[in-house]
Amino acid sequence: MASTRLSRTAGTPTLNTKHTISMWFKRSKLSYGDCFLIDGYQDGNNRFKLSFDSSDRLECYNTHGGSYTYTVITNRKFRDTSAWYHIVVAVDTTQSTDTNRVKLYVNGVQETDLATNNSPSINLANNVINESGATISIGDYQGGSNAFDGSMSHIHFCDGTQLAPTVFGSTDSTTGEWKINTSPSFTLGNNGFTILKDGNTITDVCSTY
Repeated sequence: MASTRLSRTAGTPTLNTKHTISMWFKRSKLSYGDCFLIDGYQDGNNRFKLSFDSSDRLECYNTHGGSYTYTVITNRKFRDTSAWYHIVVAVDTTQSTDTNRVKLYVNGVQETDLATNNSPSINLANNVINESGATISIGDYQGGSNAFDGSMSHIHFCDGTQLAPTVFGSTDSTTGEWKINTSPSFTLGNNGFTILKDGNTITDVCSTY
């Protein structure tokens, strides 16, 4: 996917205190900085980022007005180029417990061994990926210089709800492996979308650039 990028412009959100991102991916190239999965961009001071750093750790952050509103970075390093990973980022800044406001799951299990875990303030409503006018880019940075190298499938964005990973996958009762739910049921919300699910969903809400 290194030469393919998808983008769309967000409209007025259903609820900008809650959203969920779900995606399946397989990496091809390792250990290069800022390997973007999804980027949300208003300008250099207002943006959302879900990417791998040069150490192959997963990092997720949001900035508003030039300040970080939350930052999550795993200790875990994602270096298996033969495996499909499933990632869910579930945000609900109305949660009273700060560590429940941004939850990161990999293959159905919440990541709790974190190098950095700075939670957003309660009721934060400046989540850039879901703000009106923001450019959402999939597979690269908005400027087009930090492409993800690998494969992606079944990307879902839910505007207005913090969803559990079990909406998008389940554990196989025989093998114990985390497997995909190819037709998850959830409410998209105003800015929600599903892409790379099949041959008909890639152009419904995004454009290549």
